[in-house]
Amino acid sequence: MRFLFTILTACCLFDFAIAQEPPAKKHFGIGVHAWSRMSSFSNDTRNEEHGMTFSGIPDLGLSVYHPISKKGHVGLTADISLANYKNTYTSGANEYTRTFNYLMITPGVNFENATLSVAIGLPMGYHRHNNTKDIEEEETWSYFQGSSQTPTVTVGDGKNGMNMIIEPRLGYSYPVMNSGGSQLNVNGHVGLMLSNVFKDEYYPTSNLQSLNGTMLSISLGVQYMIGL
Repeated sequence: MRFLFTILTACCLFDFAIAQEPPAKKHFGIGVHAWSRMSSFSNDTRNEEHGMTFSGIPDLGLSVYHPISKKGHVGLTADISLANYKNTYTSGANEYTRTFNYLMITPGVNFENATLSVAIGLPMGYHRHNNTKDIEEEETWSYFQGSSQTPTVTVGDGKNGMNMIIEPRLGYSYPVMNSGGSQLNVNGHVGLMLSNVFKDEYYPTSNLQSLNGTMLSISLGVQYMIGL
């Protein structure tokens, strides 16, 4: 994770160092964005092994930029989007993919195209696919309670078990076109959730809660801003 943040920071500094002309002044702007994501669950256990997964459907949403410096090189940003995170993992003989959908609200601060922001994700949808059997299915746990010799079987409710997430992000926006105050950018950011993807009560026992975790993600896409 530190390596990814280091690379992104280095790219920002490199762009500053080689700039031959002063950046164009930024104005108040409203626009749209679309970016795709690679994400990975942070928690590998002896029962599950996780890997990086491509989100497939890109995040789609609106962006706002409000300059707070005279030259417009420092500003406040806000994004709102429908976000998709995927987590592929193996458990036993089967491979699964979980899809988490959020309404993402992301305020931030932009300085010379580098952005530090905090995304707040409100749960919108969830499904889990058994890739080995090619069926949709919820998680199922079998465990013993007390002195009972008969195992208790519990089926998870993934959508209601999702947490609201908090995800700090470090990003960079590279302008590829600037015309009449409007700008087309290539955007990239790295994010790490601070909160677990599932609520504690999603898992029926404290031992199973060790399967919970956060997600690390890398996103890349485009943004078109209209200056007003």
